[in-house]
Amino acid sequence: MKIVTQISRVFVGVLFIISGFIKANDTLGFSYKLEEYFEIFQKEFPFPKFLFLDWTVFGQYAEAMSMFICIFEIMVGVALLIGAYSKLNSWLLLLMMIFFTILTAYSAITHKVTDCGCFGDAIKFTPFGSFMKDVVLTILSVIIFIGQKHIKSIFNNKTIESLAVFVALIVTTFFTFYTYMFLPRIDFLPYKIGNNIVEQMTIPIGALQDSVEMVFIYEKDGKQMEIGMNEIGKIDSTYKYIDRKDKLIRAGYKPPIHDFKLYDSGGIEFTDSLLKGNDFKLILVQKNISDSRKNLEPQIAQLANDWQHTGKQFWALTASPLNEVEIYRHQNQLAFPYYNMDATPLKSMVRSNPGLILMKGNVVVKKWGAYNLPTYNIVFKYMK
Repeated sequence: MKIVTQISRVFVGVLFIISGFIKANDTLGFSYKLEEYFEIFQKEFPFPKFLFLDWTVFGQYAEAMSMFICIFEIMVGVALLIGAYSKLNSWLLLLMMIFFTILTAYSAITHKVTDCGCFGDAIKFTPFGSFMKDVVLTILSVIIFIGQKHIKSIFNNKTIESLAVFVALIVTTFFTFYTYMFLPRIDFLPYKIGNNIVEQMTIPIGALQDSVEMVFIYEKDGKQMEIGMNEIGKIDSTYKYIDRKDKLIRAGYKPPIHDFKLYDSGGIEFTDSLLKGNDFKLILVQKNISDSRKNLEPQIAQLANDWQHTGKQFWALTASPLNEVEIYRHQNQLAFPYYNMDATPLKSMVRSNPGLILMKGNVVVKKWGAYNLPTYNIVFKYMK
């Protein structure tokens, strides 16, 4: 039991630290996953009305919760590796794994959350894969809990042990807040620096295509049913035709970027206009105007003016309704138009609201977050 406990704690400890740091590298991305869970829970498991509470309240604190979970996960892993606070840590580990196993079991059964976000965007798991991973970790957590008496600190001095935990906490907290403020240190998304957006949108020649079956929907005795092409000859006058649809049988290759489309207030698409040419392009990404970091408008306006004086177009993308954006734009004297884009690609383009992207042609050159927006002189250095 002693050997099994030691192997389990080292394996789980290392895995928790790796998983925690990957998520801490992109806490904003992890918060999006939490918001997805909260939105689903609001529909599936609403709080009783007398509590005057709903899951959307938790969504308002998703960013803070994501930071806490990342730091907590790393610290549990650190404590496992150095053998600190074995009794408390084994309890925390077991309770955490039971909770996450229930969560991933729900995803595996319902398929309403396709990725748990356990390893951020670095490693993707299917819902069933996430569930099986957590089952294995829960079993190892039970072994650690039962064999906690065999876990001894690697330090003979309690003061040194506490100091080691404290230093790990400081480093972890600093890293988590740093990446939140100044963008992920490692970008696993298709809009990372060096990537060509058009190439990321292209389907390779010979790639697997979607397999689609034509299905007819008929009604009989008050019940609707789907009937395939091979069975269409079996129906008679007792069947009532309702509709026809294409049913996906097998998903084909989907390019990393497949939803990059922008429109003006009149619904005219400007995707090709943004992507054409080999000149430098500066793009403001402001996912949601109301949630955007405040008091940055004068700096953005100055940068846009300096950029436009060079004869280049300043692009601004948002998922907010453009009629609301127009009010915001005039209030802050922003002399550039906004274009609409779906929130999903905006979340992937830059993990900040607002954020800036410099491109050369269609290649991403540099990104900036809300806490370090550049002046034109800084942008010009990267253009050289």
